[in-house]
Amino acid sequence: MTSTGEAKIGVGIVGLGTVGTGVVELIRKDARFKIEQIAMRDLTRRREVDLEGIRQTTNPFELVGDPGIDVVIEVAGGLTPAFELVTAAIRAGKHIITANKALIATHGEEIFSLARKHSVVVLYEAAVAGGIPLISTLQRGLLANRITRLAGIVNGTTNYILTRMDKHQLPFQTALGEAQAAGYAEADPTDDVEGNDVAYKISILAALAFNSPLQVDQIYRQGITRITDLDIRLAAEFGYRIRMIGLAQPVGVGRLDVRVHPMLLPQSHPLAGVEGVNNAIFITGSAVGEVMLFGPGAGRMPTASAVVGDLLNLAQAIDIPSFCRYFQARSESTVREVMPISETENAYYIRLQTQDIPGVIGRLGTAFGDHAVSLHSITQKGVAADGSATIILLTHRVRESQVQAAIDQIRTHSTTQEVGVILRVLI
Repeated sequence: MTSTGEAKIGVGIVGLGTVGTGVVELIRKDARFKIEQIAMRDLTRRREVDLEGIRQTTNPFELVGDPGIDVVIEVAGGLTPAFELVTAAIRAGKHIITANKALIATHGEEIFSLARKHSVVVLYEAAVAGGIPLISTLQRGLLANRITRLAGIVNGTTNYILTRMDKHQLPFQTALGEAQAAGYAEADPTDDVEGNDVAYKISILAALAFNSPLQVDQIYRQGITRITDLDIRLAAEFGYRIRMIGLAQPVGVGRLDVRVHPMLLPQSHPLAGVEGVNNAIFITGSAVGEVMLFGPGAGRMPTASAVVGDLLNLAQAIDIPSFCRYFQARSESTVREVMPISETENAYYIRLQTQDIPGVIGRLGTAFGDHAVSLHSITQKGVAADGSATIILLTHRVRESQVQAAIDQIRTHSTTQEVGVILRVLI
């Protein structure tokens, strides 16, 4: 790589969407860098940023092979051809900065190993939570700590939807439509509302916090599509708010409890007050105690800020001997096993629809008792015109497999019309 003296650092950018545009705006203000080339899908599309003097191509592999480029910034997203592009760039001796959460979560260990072999750096602050410096905090700021838990809101779309449902008593589909109209949710919102996006992000954070890779496809995920405005209201009555949470914590020897699902948080918990499209991560460390980082989790300039922040860190260190080693993440070679959701322990909120006849509550209590599930409360919330009743149960802490066994038994009752939703409580 060229020095920070008179010669400029050559930069190539793959992707010129929302984030890529912000990256160009920021880099062009810094005399240390020269954007040599940008790869984009459509050369004829009108852009919101000045591209004068910058070569443009639709072939990103042409960019990767450009000898004048020292750093490749990948902000196109997806796994293909991103993985092939990044590994080709590493083999060509180029440093990598990426905002691609799916790439790092799925192929991170392979990419980092290849980077070590070729003495280049891979930086990815923008892959999780936009402008919040989570990666650098875990990599450097909390080195003196043994991390015991990560719990975070790292998807602005789901947080916006749940906030709208809470503040305006909206059903899920209406709140989702508002998120799409505001540009916070895609036309196909599956990755957001079903937890796939959060799974990528919590996988990356867990690997950093616990110094060990894990397989993202082992992470349990539950979406928010079955949550109703009734659940939001009832949770508030019980003193909780519902938030989509990515959770990671070590359990036993060599195992991790990593999962993604909506949770009931006590209204006093700092994460419960995080609203709209904001993100936050709550970190528990052995020395620092509890720390929460909060801020914008997406958007052009917050994410571009993280990308260009990585570039500036890289530029400031390149004159230091063996600087690459400083940026390389600590990691064990052994992939940690992720605990199955059936073995986790939680308290639960359960909403059922049953016939409103004598004995129903007793049979529910018996089913839970048969599987050693201790109930905190059983509440009936009115009777509908068709004679059905909504029953809300809160349990004490218990193993997931016991709750599921009790629910399976309840489903066999002739009086059970629907098991509406099962949500875990953050304890």
